Amino acid sequence: MNEEYQMMRRLYLICFFVCFISVIPKVAFSSSEDILIVFSGEETGNLEPCGCYVGQIGGISRRHTIIDQLKKINKVIPVSLGDLPSGNERQDEIKMEIFSHAMRKMGYILHNVGEKEIEISPRILSYLSQTNNITFLSSNIQINYPFPVIINKYIINEYVENKHRFKIAFLGILSKIFSDNILPNGVCVDDPVSALRPLIKELRNKVDFMVLLSHAPFEESVEFAKLFPEIGLIITGHGMDEPTDTVIYIKDTPIVSPGRNGRFIGIARYSITNKGLKRKSIEVIPLDNKYNDSQEVSLLLKEYQQILKNEDLLGKTYREQLPSGLSYVGSPACGICHKIVYEHWSNTAHGKSYDTLVNTGHQYDPECIKCHTIGFGHISGFIDYDETQHLINVGCESCHGAGSLHMNLANKDYGKTNESDCETCHDSEHSPGFKFKEYCEKIKHPREVLKQSPNIVK
Repeated sequence: MNEEYQMMRRLYLICFFVCFISVIPKVAFSSSEDILIVFSGEETGNLEPCGCYVGQIGGISRRHTIIDQLKKINKVIPVSLGDLPSGNERQDEIKMEIFSHAMRKMGYILHNVGEKEIEISPRILSYLSQTNNITFLSSNIQINYPFPVIINKYIINEYVENKHRFKIAFLGILSKIFSDNILPNGVCVDDPVSALRPLIKELRNKVDFMVLLSHAPFEESVEFAKLFPEIGLIITGHGMDEPTDTVIYIKDTPIVSPGRNGRFIGIARYSITNKGLKRKSIEVIPLDNKYNDSQEVSLLLKEYQQILKNEDLLGKTYREQLPSGLSYVGSPACGICHKIVYEHWSNTAHGKSYDTLVNTGHQYDPECIKCHTIGFGHISGFIDYDETQHLINVGCESCHGAGSLHMNLANKDYGKTNESDCETCHDSEHSPGFKFKEYCEKIKHPREVLKQSPNIVK
């Protein structure tokens, strides 16, 4: 009886084992983590919110915070679309270096080359590409400078979980629409489709998933999705300023934009199955005050301000000549005759605007100084606090123009201003809620009666 029982028990165990093994291939293996492709782009020099109004969003410090939070429970792969700087001046070069250091802290694996990177000094690109501060990607750009710039045609990221390997390939292009008119000597931008076709064919059997960073108009990115259905995700450039609800699908390929000016961050969430990556969600979220500033990146931003001071960018800013006979005299000079108006102005936000820069450590930043002082960037205008203290704050001449001829009573029409004068600083980026009539009430001068000087010859 015991032998028969033992025999039956063995047969039962064998059957159970066989059945169990036969089920395993049909069950998707699961990871304790999701894979998150985190994407940003087109910062165009915006390292942080300028602080000009309450409720501003964006900034690399908040971005660092959210990426760190995501890393606690997920595999995070941060990538950058292109256009870190906004120009090619020295301040843009410094920003490019600060961006690259910050991105390295956040774990970015690549930065796709945009037209703004092409416009900046090639020496900066060479330096950054060779110091491992930033890994450049472009599938259709060739750079032949005397000093080498390392650019990868594609980048493969490998993920290992429970002995399973999964490879994601990242490709990147720059549209010829944005590059044809700005190409310096030594830079060649190939047709994106012609450049992508052989690379996608090569990668088809090497990787499990492909992502395209398309620094191109949305319409061109749609064409890429139609031509290359192998691409599983397209991150597109030059999109809308408010991209949070914009994810377009071409068959099963999502096309999404991270927005502009570094105010948003995109998150494409995937889980791994035995059939490959399974898309769970794609969202673009604003970097608002729900996310605290990262202390580590905040220190980097302070270092940036210190570099601006050390290099004296205020003093090195190009200064234009004003029309003949005009020069800036400063608000205290206006106050000699306009005492009531001057006292009223002194207690407005305009009259204390330079202090807001001092309080945040931005008083050596040319981009901030131009709207918080008088005449910066012009001969006779603000240079620095020590040399031109009388030209600090948003003063009389910020709105009414250089006052030297008015002081000499040679300009009878002096003082007229309009909405366009205000919008020089109150633009959509720094003052999106600006309403001319409403804001004018906040700075409206009190009435005054001026006595005619006895020295005036009629």
